[in-house]
Amino acid sequence: MRKNLQLLSGGLALSFGLVLAGCFGPPSPQAGGTVDASDRPPSQETASVDKPLLEPPAKVPVVVHQDADRSIQLSALTARLSGKGLRLDENDRIVGFRDRTQRATWRMKLVAPGTYQVESDTLCTGPTREARMRVRVGETLFVEELSELSENAYLLAKTSLGELKLDTPGTYEVEVEMVGLPLVGDFAIAELRLIPGEVEPSPLPKLKLDEDSDQKP
Repeated sequence: MRKNLQLLSGGLALSFGLVLAGCFGPPSPQAGGTVDASDRPPSQETASVDKPLLEPPAKVPVVVHQDADRSIQLSALTARLSGKGLRLDENDRIVGFRDRTQRATWRMKLVAPGTYQVESDTLCTGPTREARMRVRVGETLFVEELSELSENAYLLAKTSLGELKLDTPGTYEVEVEMVGLPLVGDFAIAELRLIPGEVEPSPLPKLKLDEDSDQKP
């Protein structure tokens, strides 16, 4: 009798263990051999494909310094381009102007205040002068003029856009906006220049050398 009770107790324990294993074990595959994603542990969940991609930071234009003759050369290679379609062509000229939302921007370091003539080198092959360029320097100053026509499709034309008086040394932002565009022909910007006219005298005192300083009294 006692032996039968021991066998019965062992069988019940084995059955109870199998029941627990069925309750807490891994999920059984559904039809088709797959496991429902809701049954996966949190650590096994797949990454969401709806996460937005991070956009690359906007390009910051380099600071262009004055040359020894106090002129400032702003080439297309040192510009920051903003607006859909604006780009550099195979000749390193800014092309793709279509509307007034597009901008070409430079940063320049001014050390010699004074009056500067703003010039541009552009390719403009339209039959008439219709490309009107506005150049802003700083927050309040700007010049605006129609670009000269190129003699042919390969020759740049120089245009004098106007004069600006820059009174304070420092770093300025120079921005080009095309107020008007030619309906026919090509247009491209190769370079902007600031050519010094009247230059303000330096506030620092000049050192005066005495010609007889090497002679003793």
